[in-house]
Amino acid sequence: MGGRAGQGKRLRPSRILLCAGLAVGLCTWISAAEAARLVSAKGAQPPEGFGRIVLTFDEPVSVKARLSGAVLVLNFGEAVGAGPERIAAGMPDYVTVVRRDPDGSALRLALQRPYRINVQDAGEQVFIDLLPENWTGFLPPLPSEVVVDLARRAAAAEASLKARNPAPVPRPLTVELARNDARTRLSLRLPEGSEAAFAPNGTGTRLTLPGAWRVDDLALRGRLAPSIGRVSVETEAGETRIVANPAEGVSLATARDEDVVTIDFLTKPKSADALAQPATIAKGAAEESKDTAKEPPRPAAQTADASSRRAAPPSAPVSRKAGSGLVFPFAKRVPAALFERGGVVTLVFATTDSVAVPPPGATGLVAVAPPQRSGGFTILRFAAPTGRLVDLLPVTEPGGWELVTGDGLSPSESLTAQRAPAAQGRLGVTVRLPEAGPTGWLDLDGERIAVVTTDGSRPAGIAKAQRFVEFELIPSRLGLAVLANADDLIVRPDLDGVTIGREGGREGRESGLAVSGVSRPADPPVGTTAELAIDRDAWEKAQRGDVRATLREGLAAAVEAQRRDRGGARLALARAMIANDLDVEALGALNAAAAEDVVIDGDRQTVLMRGILLARIGRAEEARKLLSDERLATNPEARLWRGYAEALAGRWSEAAVALRAGEAVLERYPEPLASLFHAAAAEAAVETGDWEAVTRESIAATRAATEYTRDRLTLLRAKMDEATGRGAAALAAYETLRDQGPWPLAAEATLRAASLGHTLGKTALPDAIDQLEVLALTWHGGPTEIGTLGALGGLYEEAGRWRKIFTTARRANTLDPQAPIARALHERAMTVFEELFLGSRGERLGGVEALALYFDFKDFAPAGRRADEIVRRLADRLVALDLLDSADELLQYQIDHRLEGAARSSVSARLATIRLMEGRPLQALQTLDATHVPELPDDVRRARALLRARALSDLSRTDLALETVEGETGADAERLRADILWAARRWREAGEAHEMILGPAWRSGKPLDETARADVIRAGIAYGLAGESLGLERLKAKFAGPMAESADARTFAMLTRPDAPRSAAFRDAALRATKAETLAAFLSEYRKRYPDSAVPEPGSAATGNRAEVPSTPPG
Repeated sequence: MGGRAGQGKRLRPSRILLCAGLAVGLCTWISAAEAARLVSAKGAQPPEGFGRIVLTFDEPVSVKARLSGAVLVLNFGEAVGAGPERIAAGMPDYVTVVRRDPDGSALRLALQRPYRINVQDAGEQVFIDLLPENWTGFLPPLPSEVVVDLARRAAAAEASLKARNPAPVPRPLTVELARNDARTRLSLRLPEGSEAAFAPNGTGTRLTLPGAWRVDDLALRGRLAPSIGRVSVETEAGETRIVANPAEGVSLATARDEDVVTIDFLTKPKSADALAQPATIAKGAAEESKDTAKEPPRPAAQTADASSRRAAPPSAPVSRKAGSGLVFPFAKRVPAALFERGGVVTLVFATTDSVAVPPPGATGLVAVAPPQRSGGFTILRFAAPTGRLVDLLPVTEPGGWELVTGDGLSPSESLTAQRAPAAQGRLGVTVRLPEAGPTGWLDLDGERIAVVTTDGSRPAGIAKAQRFVEFELIPSRLGLAVLANADDLIVRPDLDGVTIGREGGREGRESGLAVSGVSRPADPPVGTTAELAIDRDAWEKAQRGDVRATLREGLAAAVEAQRRDRGGARLALARAMIANDLDVEALGALNAAAAEDVVIDGDRQTVLMRGILLARIGRAEEARKLLSDERLATNPEARLWRGYAEALAGRWSEAAVALRAGEAVLERYPEPLASLFHAAAAEAAVETGDWEAVTRESIAATRAATEYTRDRLTLLRAKMDEATGRGAAALAAYETLRDQGPWPLAAEATLRAASLGHTLGKTALPDAIDQLEVLALTWHGGPTEIGTLGALGGLYEEAGRWRKIFTTARRANTLDPQAPIARALHERAMTVFEELFLGSRGERLGGVEALALYFDFKDFAPAGRRADEIVRRLADRLVALDLLDSADELLQYQIDHRLEGAARSSVSARLATIRLMEGRPLQALQTLDATHVPELPDDVRRARALLRARALSDLSRTDLALETVEGETGADAERLRADILWAARRWREAGEAHEMILGPAWRSGKPLDETARADVIRAGIAYGLAGESLGLERLKAKFAGPMAESADARTFAMLTRPDAPRSAAFRDAALRATKAETLAAFLSEYRKRYPDSAVPEPGSAATGNRAEVPSTPPG
C-alpha cells in the first residue's frame, strides 16, 4: 500500500497491491452498519529513525492526516467509538499529548517537532509514519506479517462471497440481578440444550457460552456496587464470555440447574452447608420464579383471592380457601347473584335456609336491612363502599361464598346483550350467561327486578348498565339482574343463556310462564264489581248542604254507637271526609275502625279504601303495594287507583296500562273525580308518546273539570306541543301558566319555560339559570324540585360552572337518590369530573381551582385505574404550583397502596423526580431501588436509569452514575453525562461532554441560542481548569465565529486566551458556571423526551389560574 502524504517512489510488488486492495474492498463490503470502534491505538519508534502510529479499528475506516503547526489531526470522517490509546507512551520522542475529539471524529496529537506524514491503509489497520523532514529514500513499507494477513484475508473473503453464508444472528440472553443480606445473585436462563462452561479466572470465574449470543446486561448497570465486584461481557466470534471478579472479602459460588445458570457473590464466609447447597438454592429460586410468573399481581388481601379465582380455568373446581371477607358457609354451595343499584349491593342466594350476616370486619360492608326471603331466594343488602369494588367468590374451608371488597379486583367475564328473533316476529335479547341457575322476580325499592343466579364455576356479569326500552340490565359481578319497564316482560334461562323479551300472543305467554322460565306475572283481567269504595250518590250527598254539620253528625254517630256498630259508623264518616277532601282525617278514621274491628281490618274494601286514601295524600309507594294485594287482583277500582299511584310515582307505562284497565269504573264515579283520572291518563299518554290517547283523555277530562284540572290540561297540551315540535306554542302556554296558574302547576311551567326558552334561543343562558335558581329556592317537594335540579345541572355544565354542578348533584342525591333524574345528574357529574381532570375541559382549569374541586368533590371521582390517573394528574398540578411535599405524599400513597408492576415503576420515576427537585437524592434513589422490577418497557427503564444516575451523581457516586447511563444516547443522556462529570470536577471529560452536546451547531450557520452558548462557555471553563490547550484550540476553531456574534463574545474571547486561567475574570466566570443550576437543564431535556410521564416545572402554574365563569347575580 502506498503513502498518501509523503514523497518518493513506492516500490511494492504488484501482487501484494492487488491482494491488499481486494482485502480492503471485501472488508468494506462485510462491515456492519453500526459506527466503527477504535480497538487500539499504539505508537512505536523503529530503529530506522522514524515514528509509527498503528490504529486498529473493528472495520475499515478512512483516515486523513493534517498538520496544523505542531498538532497532527487524524480525521476519521465519521464518529468512531473510543478504545485504548498508548501512542504517547510508545513514542515519547515524537508525541507529547494525544486527545480525542468529543464527537469521536478525530484524534489530535501534539508533536515534539514538525514531521513529514505518510498514511497507509491495511484493512482495519491504518499506519501513520512520522518521518523527519530530511528523510530520503523509499518510504517505510508495511510490516511483512500485515501483508501476509491481507493476502490470507482476501482469499477467505473471496471464499465467503462465493458461499454467501451469512453470519448467524446473535440470540438474546438477559442477565437478572437479585440480592439479599448474604448474597448478590446473577442468573441467566439459557435456551433448552444450550452449552455453558465455568472456568477459573484468577480470583473470579469465567462463564463461556459457545455460539452467537447478545447478552443484555442492562439490569447490572449501576446496580452492582464496586464493594461487591465487577461483571464484564466479552464477545468474540463463536463464543461469548461473562467474567465475574469479586471484590476483596467477597467469594463466588456458581451453579447450574437445568437451563438456569447462577453466579453468587457471597458477602459472608461460606459454611460447609452453604458450599454443599448451591444447586439446591438455584433450583429453588428457579421454581419460585416460575411460580411467581404464573401468579397474577395481588394488590391486597381480599383482592389476592379474587385474582387467583379469576386465573383459574373456567372448568376447574373451587380450591380457594376463605379469606378475610364476609363468608357465607353452606353444606352445599347454592347458586347466587350479586349486583349493585343506587349505591346498594344486593346479594341473592337461591335458598330459603337461614343465612347469618357476619360482622363487617375489614370489608366495611354494612347491611342496610336484615335478610329477606322472596319466593325461593334469600336477599341480603349492603351499602356500597365508596371507591372500592365488591365481588362474590366461591370458596372452600368452609364451603360456600365469600363477599370481598378491594381497589383492584380482577374483572369477571363480561356479558353482552345480543338481539335475536323471538315469538310473533318480535325481536328479543339474549345474554349468554354460563351455568344459569334458579331465577325469580324480586320487589326492591318499588322496582321489579328479575334475578338469574349462577353456580360461579365461570364468573360472569354485566360490566356496565345496558338500557333498552322495555328493560335495563343492571351492573353485576355475578349472575344477571334485569329491571323491568314493561308489565309483560319475560326472562327465561335456556341451555345457552338467558332470553329476554315481551309476550307475543298465546305462544309467548305460555313459554314465558313455563316451569323452565321466569316471567313477570301479568295482571289478570279485571272483572266486575257491584260495590265501589267510592259511590257517586254517597259522594254527592256528602257534599250537599252544610258540610260541617254533616261531618259533626257523622262524628257524633261514631261516638255514640255501640261497639259492634262503631266500625260501620266510622267507615261512613271516612267516606264523607273523602268526598270533602279531608283525606288525612279520613285515613285516621279508617285506621281507628280497623284497629277496633278485626272484621273490618281484614275486609278487602278496607284495604282498597286505605290504598285510595294513601294515593290521594301522595304516598304513592305505600298505595301501590296495598292496591296490588291479591284480594284486589281483579278489582277494576283497585286497578284504577293503582294506575293513579303509578302516575304519581312517575311510572308512566304502568300507569297507562292500569288506568286503561279500570276506566270502566269512571262511568260510576263522580264527574269531578273522573276528570282527575282522565287528566292522569292524559299525562301518562303524554309521557309515553300516545298522542291519540292524549287528545281523547283531555276531552274527557274537561267534563266537570275544576279550574285546577283545566290548568293541568293546558300544561299537558303544552307538553304535547313541545314533544311534537311546536315549541313556540308550548313556550307561550308555559309562560301563561307561569304567570297566571296555581302555584304547583306554575312551578312546573316555570321549569319547562326556562329549559325550552333556552333551547329555542329565546332565553339567554344566565337568565335561564337565574330563573331556575329562584325556583329551586322557592319550590320544594315532588318531581318538580328534582327536575329543577336536573335542568340546573345541564345549564351549569354549559356555562362551565363546575362547582355548581357538583353541589347540585349532591343536593339531588340528598333529596331522592332513587329518582332517575337524580341518578342521571350524579352520573353526569361523575363524567364532568373525569373530563375535568383527564379530558380537554381541564386545560383551561387553573391549578388552584383544580385542587379545590378535587378535594371538595372527590366523591365524584371514578373508581379503578381512571381514579389513579386523576391522582397522578393532580400531583402534576401540585408540582406546577410548587407544592412538592403534597405531590410527594400523593404519589407515595399510590406506590404503597394502589399500583403494581410496570405502572408502579413508572409512577416511582415521577416521585423520584420530585424528590430530586426537593434536594433529596438519597430518598429518590431509595424510591427507584424499592420499585425495581427486572423487565420493563424500554422507555420506562431508560427514564428510571437517567433519574438513578442523577441521584447517584448528587450523592457523589460518580462512577456508578456514569456506569448507569453507559450506552444511553439522546440529548437528555448527553446532558446528564456532562452534569455528572462537571459535578465530579473531571474537567477535561466535562469539557468534552459539553462540546459533544453542541454537535455540529458550529457549522449550521445559525446564531447560537442561550443554552448552546452556555454549553460553549462551560466547555471553555472546563478546558481552562484542566489546562487542556488542545481542547481550547479546537473549541476556538469551531465556535470563534458563532460566539463573536453573540452577547457572550467577550467572555468567550477571554476564556480562549492562553493565560485566561490566571485572570480574575476567568475565576468569576468559573464561579458563576459552578453555581449554575444544572438540574433544571437536565429536567428540561427529560421532559422533551418523556412529555407524558415527566412532572411539570415547579411554579409553572403560579400565575396561570383561571376562575370559573361567574354568573350574573339575581336582580
